[in-house]
Amino acid sequence: MKKRIFYMGALLTALVGFGQYGASISLDHPSGVYKSGETATCRVELTKDGQPLEGENARMILKFESKVLETKDFRTTGSAMTFPYTAEKPGWVFFGFEVLDKDGKALKGPGVQRHSAKSTIVAEIGALFEPENIRTGVKRPEDFEAFWAARRAALDKVPIQPTLTPFECQEPGVELFKVSVPAIGEYPVTGYLALPANAKPGSLPAYVDWASWSACDASPGVAVNTAKQGGIGFAPTWHGRPVGMGAEWYNYKTTIKIDGGLLGIEDREKWCFSDMYYRTMRALDFVKSLPEWDRRTLVSRGGSLGGAQSAAAAALDKDVTLAVVMNPCFCEFDGWASGRKSSIPHIRITKRILAGDREPLEAGAYFDCVNFAPMIKCRTFVCTGGTDELCPPSNVYAFYNALPAETQKQIFFNPGVGHYGQINRSVAPHLKKLFDSIRITPHEN
Repeated sequence: MKKRIFYMGALLTALVGFGQYGASISLDHPSGVYKSGETATCRVELTKDGQPLEGENARMILKFESKVLETKDFRTTGSAMTFPYTAEKPGWVFFGFEVLDKDGKALKGPGVQRHSAKSTIVAEIGALFEPENIRTGVKRPEDFEAFWAARRAALDKVPIQPTLTPFECQEPGVELFKVSVPAIGEYPVTGYLALPANAKPGSLPAYVDWASWSACDASPGVAVNTAKQGGIGFAPTWHGRPVGMGAEWYNYKTTIKIDGGLLGIEDREKWCFSDMYYRTMRALDFVKSLPEWDRRTLVSRGGSLGGAQSAAAAALDKDVTLAVVMNPCFCEFDGWASGRKSSIPHIRITKRILAGDREPLEAGAYFDCVNFAPMIKCRTFVCTGGTDELCPPSNVYAFYNALPAETQKQIFFNPGVGHYGQINRSVAPHLKKLFDSIRITPHEN
């Protein structure tokens, strides 16, 4: 079995300041990984203006697989305090901390929060229990691979006819283009292509950097940075809208209307993300058609929605030689079947699904990362973090553990890393460049 698992605590014990309030937080296992039946002990010292916080009210929030098990109010002592939890089965535990006002309400906003998505959380950390034994309960459709073979065949009938428009580039020695390539569906592949100037045919490795779920333009800077390092850089949008339109043009009210990802969710052909997978395949077709490509190296990388695209790209195109999958969403749409939180966007219609509507789950199964995983044969690196409540680490492990035994794979878990805009710096040093291009932009709907 060609797999390696890395649990890094490099960022685990860190003093983090948020204006007035801050914290030092750690686990007794720096890796953040425990065996079932062991006790994970969280150590936290809250601070104010850099000094130990004494005599104020605070709250500990304990969750197992996203379900709140305990909220415990306590009085700060000016020194570190410990909070234990013992899990008897594989899974993910989350410790979060709030500072309370005199009425017992959590303080929030700048000066308290780590990120605006968690406006009351001043400190957080997560642990995993036997992650190697986390398995998915998601059912893989019997015609899953046939479905994707048929989609591939349909796309092959659409000629690759890219439109490249030169775009201003401030970097000497780099050529930059706006790109549009026909695919299947309402929108084409769009993005930015960057190449080293005067590159010879067959001389360059290629890197595709998939975008995360945000109403925004693709990143020309990411593509340019790859070209600076001697590669073909392609940064496509996930939504297929034109690039270079200005920040205000991209929004969910007029130009990218997807109803929080729920538009057409009952139908595998009509779901608002369904055609994105055609564009994923076609983006790779386009890059492979470039005469400069060396026909040896094709790297797929992305985080969040970009992580889901990266996984799908590796599954659907056998020319992908390496996949970087960071904090991927779309892992276990039917998390209920696994006793875990379900992936966005399906978690947003929990009441509807639990009331018996199975159509969204049946359609979503054709796009679930855990169902793509058995098709991935290339070398694969996966990242996840202990405080990621949008794309939880246990869901990511369900994807990772579904990769074939013969696939060369590594996973990096950092107990103190979450989702929003954070990069998992716990990767091995020689892999740093592979991960540095990945950016997770704010997820909003």
